[in-house]
Amino acid sequence: MVRILWDPLPATWPAEARRRPGGLRGLIAWAQNAAAVRDDDMKRRVRRGAMQAIVREAYQQTLAEQDSKHRGPAEFAQAWKTRLASLLDTETVEVSGWSEITVADLDTDLGWSLYAAAVNARSEAITHTIARPSRPSLPPDAQTSFYEFSIVAADEHALGHVRYEICEPCGVGLLLKISFSPDWQFCGLGTLALRQLETRHPELTWYTTGQYAHAKGFYQRYRQCGASPWTEKQSPCPHF
Repeated sequence: MVRILWDPLPATWPAEARRRPGGLRGLIAWAQNAAAVRDDDMKRRVRRGAMQAIVREAYQQTLAEQDSKHRGPAEFAQAWKTRLASLLDTETVEVSGWSEITVADLDTDLGWSLYAAAVNARSEAITHTIARPSRPSLPPDAQTSFYEFSIVAADEHALGHVRYEICEPCGVGLLLKISFSPDWQFCGLGTLALRQLETRHPELTWYTTGQYAHAKGFYQRYRQCGASPWTEKQSPCPHF
């Protein structure tokens, strides 16, 4: 999805082959034609980049609402589509880093193709997300053991990270931090991370550190369906 929305789009060059004619006159004509093609291609690149910027702007505006809307993937895609349609329905669009963009000069079909490809890429990333193996994150001579692991897409791009601590003698686990970038929040990945903790350490009772208000709601809901005990207490054991 990042490549679709942020990386430069491939240039579209004419399909037919071009041959350079012979002689000095032919060389000059070829050079002039090549310059014209480069100029035309540059304009095409700019137009394509402008459309890409509008699709990206619609995405970022939708993403900015996530703290209050908490949209799941399907609802997010629909909100993004609605916002993109609204932008394309205006005469001009202001995008950071660009001068005012005139929509009538652009290929709106390209915009919708980019949107569809990005939505599909986002869905594929969520569907095929995996959790990497846990790895120790502190020296083993501590009273408790610290671990961390990453939640990654199929292409190994990290979507989030989890840090936790366990005390085996007391049968206690403490979730220290679970973090996802705004792009991947409210996609079910937090639930995936907690289930991984339960699967890897099924004998533990789990605690969490203090949480922000919206995170407390998430943990309260998860406690109702978790396979392991998740307690609201804040004092796991004296070894932490």
